[in-house]
Amino acid sequence: MNKINKTILSICSLGLAMTAFSSCDNADYKPISNSVYIHGAAADPLRLLTIGDDEVSTSILIRTAAPVSQPVVAKIAVSQAALDAYNKRYDGNYELLPAEFYTLSASELTIEQGRASSPALTVTIKPFSSELQKSGKKYAVPVTVSSISGGDLSILSGANTFIVACDQVIKTKAIKLEMNQGLRVIRPEGVKTNTWTFEMRVKSDDIRPSYNNQSFLGVNSGIPGGGEGAGFIFGRWEGDNLQFKINGHDGFNASVKPVSNKWYHVALVCDAGVLTIYVNGQPSGQLKNAKFATVGQYKEFTLAYPRSNTHRYRRSNYYMSEVRFWNTVRTASQVRKNRFAVDPKSPGLVAYWKLDEGTGTSFKDATGNGPALELYSSADNLTSHWVDIRSDQD
Repeated sequence: MNKINKTILSICSLGLAMTAFSSCDNADYKPISNSVYIHGAAADPLRLLTIGDDEVSTSILIRTAAPVSQPVVAKIAVSQAALDAYNKRYDGNYELLPAEFYTLSASELTIEQGRASSPALTVTIKPFSSELQKSGKKYAVPVTVSSISGGDLSILSGANTFIVACDQVIKTKAIKLEMNQGLRVIRPEGVKTNTWTFEMRVKSDDIRPSYNNQSFLGVNSGIPGGGEGAGFIFGRWEGDNLQFKINGHDGFNASVKPVSNKWYHVALVCDAGVLTIYVNGQPSGQLKNAKFATVGQYKEFTLAYPRSNTHRYRRSNYYMSEVRFWNTVRTASQVRKNRFAVDPKSPGLVAYWKLDEGTGTSFKDATGNGPALELYSSADNLTSHWVDIRSDQD
């Protein structure tokens, strides 16, 4: 491009810019009104508190977009409607924490003249009762700015609610299954479905690359000959891989490499032929286009096949808890948020063995839908063994 053309282009560009600037200068501007909001709520409306043996607190600030010309009073409320809206938007299942387990430091906060922030509101959560701990429910305190007075201000929509969610430390028991012990149950009516979720927490005290076929899970139809129509789920440590086999398919591995003496929450989700593994709440492998019968049938549940003269593979002790079978597809969010407990009355939950009894050889289905898991042994070893576990520790 020659110098003359460049000069003409520069003049044209400057003219356009001046025209645009002139147009903006003549625009009929309306001042943006000042608004009240909860600091940080627009970016992330959830604050997670870990609830253990002591009270825990968090602070919330009420702010305005600009300093106020006169005092502004913001009324604070705990809103069930706000919690319902959060659950609907974010696929949550939080319930309102009973009032006796939380306190707010104030029911209203004042932003003084010339300022753009209130004093902090303190939300304090008390330790949970045994009943709340065992409920399997998720609790939260939805704090919202319900109204304001003083000055010509509005409440900023979408930024006036903060969900203080409770991540309780769950302290419970888990069963230890020695090498010659396992658990099993038969549901005579079976569970007939082609969409399902199986999940459990499991630990092995000796995982090695040289140890193959260390099976910890078997679910089948009880139909002689099996096959694709029968329904079959098989989980094992295959060397240092976490592997599942489904209805005769070759095993497929999780991307996570398991190690000895570490707890894992393992979930396998079947969505009409698409299988997804989750480990500790995170996706860890998928098998697509799996061949399934229209409806599989699942009757016999076996956990930790015992070592015996005919089954010599078992090389370690297993630890187990929170065993669940659903006739629904659990979402990634649901799997991640409910690794340590779940409400036994949850829709689609057809079997739930918590394995937290701490004694005995028969372990109830918490849903009330089916029979108990029974301890069995290849060596008449029917003494149950237990360990204490916490959700905040491995």
